[in-house]
Amino acid sequence: MKNRKWEAHLENNGYTLNDVNKLMNEKIEYLKMKKNITEKDPLTPDKYKREAGRFVTLIQSNYPIKMFVLQEIDAEEVRIGYYIVSLKKLVKKGTLSLQWGQFNPNIPKDDLKKLLKLAKEREIL
Repeated sequence: MKNRKWEAHLENNGYTLNDVNKLMNEKIEYLKMKKNITEKDPLTPDKYKREAGRFVTLIQSNYPIKMFVLQEIDAEEVRIGYYIVSLKKLVKKGTLSLQWGQFNPNIPKDDLKKLLKLAKEREIL
């Protein structure tokens, strides 16, 4: 279980989980309209665009400031990443914003099962 310091950071800056949920819902609406994803080649400075496909999201059950995203890329691949409230920006600037993360997306086993079930229901997998 994650520590709960994030709750105090939200409260100290006048935010609630309802504000976080609103921000996540806005991100979902943005993702629905997004047609491409820009990726960086890990071995070169090159960047390229790939087609963004269908996706499902799930808010982490024991850390509700993190939302997982499973998304089709170019119709033949999927990526798993997450959006998380930037605690650094919250503490330093008092602003509520989401940050994309794609490396080491730790996820509770039951949440992974739910995310995969949602992906199957949407025929992504």
